[in-house]
Amino acid sequence: MSLKHLPLLVCLGIAGPAHAISFNMTDFTFGSANNVVMQGSAGSPSYSGSAGEFFGVVEGAVGVSALRSTAASAAPTSFVAWCAELTQSFSFGVQYAYTEQSGSSYFGAARSADLSRLFTAAQGFVVDSRTSAAMQAGIWEIIYERGSAYSFASGVFTGQPALAGDLGAFATINGFLANLSSYNPDYHIQMLVNGQQQDFLVASVPEPETWALFVAGLAALGVARRRRRG
Repeated sequence: MSLKHLPLLVCLGIAGPAHAISFNMTDFTFGSANNVVMQGSAGSPSYSGSAGEFFGVVEGAVGVSALRSTAASAAPTSFVAWCAELTQSFSFGVQYAYTEQSGSSYFGAARSADLSRLFTAAQGFVVDSRTSAAMQAGIWEIIYERGSAYSFASGVFTGQPALAGDLGAFATINGFLANLSSYNPDYHIQMLVNGQQQDFLVASVPEPETWALFVAGLAALGVARRRRRG
């Protein structure tokens, strides 16, 4: 195994077993969301409606791994998340109970890594309702496309904005999708899962304390090896 992948693996390992968490989504992060049109075929669903990043408030289990460091300027019990499904719904301001699950367990390792790469590519891109809607469409593209490449314009799952003014944001995300292999999977992809309501995707970067634990672990491993050689 290449050492360059160890930090991500260690971080996911520290997340540990699934956690029960109660929270409610209060609104779209940027207020009124922009609309998208996602068209599926060959088993992929279709959708036409609002899309974008959500803002949530934790009601219990504060500090579970999926929700740490997802909104730097927000209170510790606040986080941002994205829809993972096109066939489930939820209501704002209603408390739901969810279970935390790793992205690789939920999507499979390859698709989870591609989602991570999209967040790496789009760092700083999501700043308003247009870019937020385009990002959500990109997430759905990775989740629901079953062809050999990700693109809003081709494959079994395609997408476009409802408004012409959002085409530029979609073009930028489409560029990220076409070049995902150029980006590292630097983000943790964790899922908040509920069988009856919308499942949510939470992406977060490795935390400083996690990196410290990783470095300390490598240091301890080095000491142990030196002792065995002595």
